[in-house]
Formats: sequence, C-alpha cells, structure tokens
Amino acid sequence: MLRLLVLLLCLLSVEPVAAGSAAAGVDAPQARDNNPAREWTEWDGPVSGPAAQPGRSVWFLASDLRNGGVVGVYRGLAEAGRLLGWRLTLLDGQGQRSSLLRFLESAQRERPAAVALGGFDAQEFRPQIERLRALGVTVLGWHAGDKPGPLPGLLFTNISTSPLAAAQAAADYIVASSHGPVGVVLFTDSRFAIATAKTRQAVRQLQACRRCKVLAVEDLSLALVQQQLPDKVTELYRRHGRAWTHSIGINDLYYDSIGHPLGKLNAFVANISLGDGSLSAMRRIRAGLMQEATIAEPLHLHGWQMADELNRAFAGQPPSLYVTQPHLLVRQTIRDSYLSIGYDPDNGYRRAYAAIWFPRH
Repeated sequence: MLRLLVLLLCLLSVEPVAAGSAAAGVDAPQARDNNPAREWTEWDGPVSGPAAQPGRSVWFLASDLRNGGVVGVYRGLAEAGRLLGWRLTLLDGQGQRSSLLRFLESAQRERPAAVALGGFDAQEFRPQIERLRALGVTVLGWHAGDKPGPLPGLLFTNISTSPLAAAQAAADYIVASSHGPVGVVLFTDSRFAIATAKTRQAVRQLQACRRCKVLAVEDLSLALVQQQLPDKVTELYRRHGRAWTHSIGINDLYYDSIGHPLGKLNAFVANISLGDGSLSAMRRIRAGLMQEATIAEPLHLHGWQMADELNRAFAGQPPSLYVTQPHLLVRQTIRDSYLSIGYDPDNGYRRAYAAIWFPRH
C-alpha cells in the first residue's frame, strides 16, 4: 500500500495535458485531468453530431479473438450497433494474415456499408482497403495504425488511446514503485505499428532514468506467445539473472504464459502491460500472480466511439478526432465489476452518445 501511495503522489504532481474533441471542431465539455492514476468520472468526448443512421451493415474484422482488447471493443460496438439498428458481422482472423486478406476480398464482393479493422495494421492491407474505399465502403480501425485519428487515403479514423501516454504511464509506474537498480525487458510485436510506437516511447522514458537499464527488446508475435515465450523467458533469465527486475509487454497476452517459466526459475519479475486491461490480467493483478499492473484502455467505450465515428461517416460528416487516455490499474484500483466486464469508466459515455444519435427536440 505504501508503494502505491508513493506512486500516486508522484503521478498527481504531473501537470495534466489537455485532451478531448476541441481540435476536431466538435462541441465537447471541458477536458478532464488525464492523469492515468485518477478515476474518470466526467465525460470529455463529443456532445454534438449527426442523428442515428439506421439500417447499415457493418463488418468487424478481428485480428484474433484470443486478444481481450479486440473482444472488448467488438462488444461495445455490438451494444451500440443494436441501439442504432445496424447489422453486424463478426469475422475472426485467428492471428492469420491470410484469413484477414480473405475477409477483405469478400467485403469487396459483398459491399457492406463499413468495414472495421479490429487490432491489425491497415498499412499491411493498403491495396485491399483502397479498393473498398473506391467502392464506397467506409473503412476505419481500432489499433490499426501507430496513432489515433484519420489515416488519409486509408482509414476514416483510427481509434486508440494515446500510445505515448500509455508508455509513459508504465515507465513512470516502474520508476515510482521501485527502489534501487531497475532492469527491464520489453516484449513487443513489430507486426503492429502501435506496438512499435509504444515500445519506442517506453524505451525513451526508461533511458531518462539513471538507475534504469533496458536489458532487451524481444519481438515475439502475439499469435505465437504460448509456444515461444517459455523458452525465451529461460534464455533471458540465464542471460540477465536477477538484474531482470521488470517486464513491459505491449499486451497482457504475454503474461498469460509467463507464470510457469518464471516459477520454474524461482524468479520474481514485476510484469507491467501497456494494454489492454484484459479480464485475465486484472484477475492476476488482484491475486498478486505474475502481473503487477496494466495500462487499461476503455474498450467498451472504444466500441461506442467506433459506432459514433461510423455514424458520422454515414452522415457525410468528418470524424470527431476524440482521443481517450489510458488508465493505470494496480491491485488497489481494480473494482470488482472490472473482473466481469473489464475496465469500463463510469463517465456517462453511453448516455452522451445516445443523446447525440437520438436528440430530443
């Protein structure tokens, strides 16, 4: 508890950075304090936009439904889509590029109103996306690029928290909650631009800490974590021993498989994730088992934001440019409700979006 209080005091001393939708020309309330350790109770997103555009067909292409972040976003989109009267189709790529390519080619034939990319890099499928856009299909994504906002000529918008804010929050947590030398191994997946952006920022933040050392940056595919991570952990511990004090992974999935190899080595490593606040991660953190923190994203909210951005596109309006901030979750800040539904801020986002889509005259 004392370590957490020290961390919170350190984070609360950071000057807040403005966020929200003002830059988009969309009416929004005053921006909240973006400190990742604070509760998010006030809506800071858009409060105006087009009325509901019902009767649309939307395809959600999931990179891999083993990724809890992708699942959480789809659930939010499905909830909002039912309210808007849309027909949603969920397709699971199972971590295979060939499957995603096949889905995009099918969309060219079927021509849904929109295709949403769930957790994979849009640049890797540029020709297919360009053909969809030429057919009048709206394409947008979640974690489909290295930063949030529109990707000109490719995506109507990309929905994400700020990857740089997530990386900074993780590095700040490590520095504030540790004593003595810190040795960090980072796990990333270079197939994803957002993962690379998060990892690079985390490295920069750690290099600014005099008692911190980046021991290694390991590029491990999320689709192959279960097969590859155990041997990699053994190799890393053989190389670095007790100098390895912390890990930063770009996704909670790495820590689904890290417990057994670390346990066999009788090694204690404080594991922190840069996303996305999966249910299994929060249960591990609450139990004090092999994960200390996760930088959670508001996944259900992102699903509702995806619906709002699509609704704007269907109405011929520009994207909102709204960007959410990540939230630091440690044992003491994980609510019981998060263990069943995930991190879901009590800031009234459902009411706010419904008020835009169904205005009272």
